[in-house]
Amino acid sequence: MRLPVNAPFRIHVSPIFPWEKRTRNLVVRTPRGFHPRHVTSRLCVEMLAKHRTRLEGGTFLDVGCASGILALAAVHLGARWAVGVDVHGPSVWGAARNALENGMETQSAWVVGSVDCVRRSFSFVAANVPWHVWLEIGWETMQRVAVGGLLLVSGFQDFHLAPVMAQLKEAGFVVLERTRGDESFFGIPPSGSYTWMAVLALRTDPEAGSRP
Repeated sequence: MRLPVNAPFRIHVSPIFPWEKRTRNLVVRTPRGFHPRHVTSRLCVEMLAKHRTRLEGGTFLDVGCASGILALAAVHLGARWAVGVDVHGPSVWGAARNALENGMETQSAWVVGSVDCVRRSFSFVAANVPWHVWLEIGWETMQRVAVGGLLLVSGFQDFHLAPVMAQLKEAGFVVLERTRGDESFFGIPPSGSYTWMAVLALRTDPEAGSRP
């Protein structure tokens, strides 16, 4: 099934149909987490594609990688090396299989654990995680961004935007761009819609961002 995303390549997500060939496409199978078809995955991939020049030749960290879609998209867009971390073992193993299926196994590494398992900084970091998870790992995640590097945060709704913006400012980041997307649901409870956000920020102050 093709992911409806504005990017310079096609992404096919579960279920994968026989006619969806891998050539010049990205194939992503998923066991759990934000399904690649979730609106936040689309927002993040489109943000990566829009800023692909900042990915080229750089290093990429995907925090809460789930299926690995963001790390794999980053490599597809030119990142030299990508690391994905997730506390859920089956998700990480699935991401590693996705990397192998897409011929990216030598350009990626996959770790079972939280962001504190990673001790180095990256030129580009993405975290598409639920709000309660971001509250737990947000500060550690921001410290993995190299000075002059970019951080992409998503997985939260519009009413959480203000605290995210304040947290980024306190940690020495300057917000470059933010985008939103709606996702509707039907049934019981009554039908409705959520507005999800994605924020791209630049780390400018190496002295800021210690945990309060």
